[in-house]
Amino acid sequence: MVDENRYNRRMASAASSSLDAPSDLRPSLFELFTTWLHIGATSFGGGSATQLLIQQHFVVRRRWMTPEAFAQDWAIVQFAPGINLVAMTVLIGHRFGGAPGVVVSLLGMLGPAIAITVAMTALYTQVRHLPQVQSALRGVTPALVGLSIAFMWRLLKGPLYGLRRLGNAALVAGLALLATATALTALGAPVLVAYLIGAAGLGAVYALRFRSAANHAHQG
Repeated sequence: MVDENRYNRRMASAASSSLDAPSDLRPSLFELFTTWLHIGATSFGGGSATQLLIQQHFVVRRRWMTPEAFAQDWAIVQFAPGINLVAMTVLIGHRFGGAPGVVVSLLGMLGPAIAITVAMTALYTQVRHLPQVQSALRGVTPALVGLSIAFMWRLLKGPLYGLRRLGNAALVAGLALLATATALTALGAPVLVAYLIGAAGLGAVYALRFRSAANHAHQG
C-alpha cells in the first residue's frame, strides 16, 4: 500500500509538472494585488490588450504560471458566462490565494479600470467630434488586430510545445483540432460547439500525455 501511494504521488507530480510553476514563485496576496492593480491601471485597448498584459505579467515577467497553465485557465473561462477577463481574474486569484486571492485580484483589476473608464468617458464626450480624435480611433483597430495575433500566438505556443513533446502524432492532432474549431467558427457554427469539439479532442490528447507521464513515473 505504501508503494502504491508513493507511485500515485509520483504519477500525479509527473503529469502536472508542466502546468504548475515552482512553489517558491507563488505570489503573496500583496504581490497579487499590486500586479492586478498595475494591469488594471495600464490595460488600455480593450480585451486583446488586457489579455496580452495579463500573460506578460503572470507568465513572462513573474513566471508564476507556465504557458500551458495560462492557456488551460483561458480555455476554462471561455465556458463561463459574462466577461471572460473578469472570470480569468477570479480564476487566477483563486489559483494563488483562494477566496482572499479572488477579492484582492478583483479589487486590483477593477478599481483603477472603473475610475479611469469613467474619467475618459467624460473627457471623450467633450472631444469626440474633433477630426484628430476620429483619426486616432481609426488607427486603433489595426493595432488591436496585431495585439490579438500576438496574444493568440503566446497562448498557443505553450500547449503546442507540450503536444510536440508527446510526438508528431499528438502535434498533428492538436493542429487539426485547432483548424477544425477555427473553420467551424468562421462558417457560423455556435462558438460553444467549436469549444466543445476542441475540448473533447485536446482532452483525449492530454489523456495520452497523462498516461505517458504515469508510465515514466512508474518506470522511474
